[in-house]
Amino acid sequence: MMKKSHLIHLLTILILCVALFSCKKQPYGSVELSFTHTVDAQPLQFNQLIYTNTAGNQYQVNEVKYFISRMFLIDANGTSVEVKQDEGIHYMDCDIAHTLRWKIEKIPQGHYAAISFVFGLDEADNRSNRFVNPPESNFFWPDFLGGGYHYMQINGKFLNRAGAIQNMNIHTGIGQLRDESGDITQFVQNYFTVTLPVHFFVYADETLPLTLNMEIQRWFDTPNLYNFDEFGIGIMQNQRAQELLKGNGWNVFTCRL
Repeated sequence: MMKKSHLIHLLTILILCVALFSCKKQPYGSVELSFTHTVDAQPLQFNQLIYTNTAGNQYQVNEVKYFISRMFLIDANGTSVEVKQDEGIHYMDCDIAHTLRWKIEKIPQGHYAAISFVFGLDEADNRSNRFVNPPESNFFWPDFLGGGYHYMQINGKFLNRAGAIQNMNIHTGIGQLRDESGDITQFVQNYFTVTLPVHFFVYADETLPLTLNMEIQRWFDTPNLYNFDEFGIGIMQNQRAQELLKGNGWNVFTCRL
């Protein structure tokens, strides 16, 4: 006959085994986000003076760089799953091939209906000297203009109203308000949140490809008309230009399978 102590020991083992096998492991998959860029719905061609915006400016694009951060995947029930990989921040530079893709791991299996992210960096993320290595460290925003980092750079050239080729440096980041003497009285946060509908399923141990596209032309016309002749070669100290671009940013991105 089995001793009471042995019986208790056996029952304990059985209970632990049942508990172990009854606890289902959360299944995870991944998403690989590819970054693409278009002008008038066609793939962006660099270094060619072939584009015209709604204001009538003829222009070319030489470089596109930006941060996205605070990424969330929103499931079919409206629950948000925060992306914490790489601190939830991705730097994209069209001249650096590996930044054109962002593989996001550990996404719970399920049906998703949208993605959401901050374009640029919010107050918590946008800290001077946060990034110590290039290319991110090279994207700094001067401390006297608010510090931290650029949100975006679109660099190129345009044909001005005098018919001359002029630099076009569309750099967005923290803005400034100034008094009548031109002294800075306040810094302005110009980042914004983008939410994009896109239905997709994430399955355990599989990687789903998604494409995030920037339609560059929309920076300049929806709903605010942006004229290169008005704003000149640089806008880091021009809050009005920053506000116009921020107001257009909601319509710039699309996401698709």
